[in-house]
Amino acid sequence: MTRPFAIQPGPAQRPTETPVAAPLPPPAAGAPVLPPEVVQASLRASIKDASAWSIMQGAGTNYLTPFLILGGQQLLPLALFAALPALVGGVVQCISANVTDVVGRRNRIIIPTALAQALIWLPICVAIFLPIGVGYWLLLACFVGFVGLANFGTPAWQSLMGDLVPPERRGRYFGLRNALSGGVLVAAFWLGGWWLNWCQRTPVLAAWGGRDTGFLVLFALAGAARLVSTWYLTKVHEPAYQHVPADRFSLLDFLRRAPRAHFGRFVFYCAAMNAGFGFTGPFLSWYFLNQRGYSPGMYATLVAASLLAGVLSQPLWGRLNDRFGSKWVMAVGGLGMTLWPLLMLTCERPGHFAVVMAYDGIVTAAFTIGIGNYLYDVVTPPKRARCAAYNTLFVAVGSAAGALLGAVLGVLTPLPLHVAGIAVGHPFTLLLLVSAMVRLLANFLLLGTFAEFRLRRPAFAPEPG
Repeated sequence: MTRPFAIQPGPAQRPTETPVAAPLPPPAAGAPVLPPEVVQASLRASIKDASAWSIMQGAGTNYLTPFLILGGQQLLPLALFAALPALVGGVVQCISANVTDVVGRRNRIIIPTALAQALIWLPICVAIFLPIGVGYWLLLACFVGFVGLANFGTPAWQSLMGDLVPPERRGRYFGLRNALSGGVLVAAFWLGGWWLNWCQRTPVLAAWGGRDTGFLVLFALAGAARLVSTWYLTKVHEPAYQHVPADRFSLLDFLRRAPRAHFGRFVFYCAAMNAGFGFTGPFLSWYFLNQRGYSPGMYATLVAASLLAGVLSQPLWGRLNDRFGSKWVMAVGGLGMTLWPLLMLTCERPGHFAVVMAYDGIVTAAFTIGIGNYLYDVVTPPKRARCAAYNTLFVAVGSAAGALLGAVLGVLTPLPLHVAGIAVGHPFTLLLLVSAMVRLLANFLLLGTFAEFRLRRPAFAPEPG
């Protein structure tokens, strides 16, 4: 299944995240013990599912925005393409948490949504050859459906994997799984960029549509990879599903308790940070491909530097998380990500951008691992799927607000102007400065409002005193 993300941090919303699995709840009390050979076969199938999913993500999903940019789309359409799917996905995940309880059989949710995701790549391929306006709206509708399906299946997938993975092997298993799938994602993304270069520069391929043919191959490969992923999902055994109706609570309940609870303030921090990411994330591809004029291959190399640095640094951050706590790792990542927009302002050459993008991958990995672990530290196991869904909704609202405001700023602000003594002559420079300010305010105002602890008090409990 599509891997759950608490946020979508980093520069491009990103051609993005390596599928990092968050910590999962232990099996429900009284759940039947599965035969070891069944568990082993299911976990091997899940690794193959993750690898196939990474091919889809790296060669397909991560090239949807570059396709729009190379087709001439500007800031406002790009912002809508980032904001609307995120908002729909957040709402859908909240609904899915209830549907999972009603259906009971999690594979009845996971497998159909994965298959539908694979089929969505067919109209995406058709959109390549339509007029720009019609193609954009078809692609947007497909991407909204794609993200909605991914979020609809996420709570069920989290619950299923929580029942399957033995607690004593959880760290080793997901370490191996993430390393393999992350490597596949980086390779697929990097090769996809250079494939597009080759299509443009090879006379035979250029005569057959050039770049459009290149995107057609990438998107068709993505759909095929998702079909393979779905096949392996059918090989994952589903233990009996158990849930406690008393553990359900509404979004309104969450909103009432959030200001008094560590988890609630943590959610506000994630939403504020994602608002800062939204000012730059949807537009980084536009800046590299449209404004800088970099080739798809060079663009893929720069973003792959970030992805690869994130994959390689994950084991270190995981060990530091175990030693110093998830709040500490989250803080290191969050503060480090505040510096990224300012470092981008110093870059002039591809080599400079590659170093800064690698830095971003390292601090983003810390932030992602920290927030993933903190969410599961601070919330009791029966409430985790629902809390993750509400966190996703708030993060989506923050990301959408940042993206839309960023597009408005970039389009409507008269340039040049001066901000804190810095001359701003390009819209992306202004967005970098605003993004840095929002990230800094989020860390300064909200990072200290929730504590580091591991279930010392129930979820949503007010602080003592």
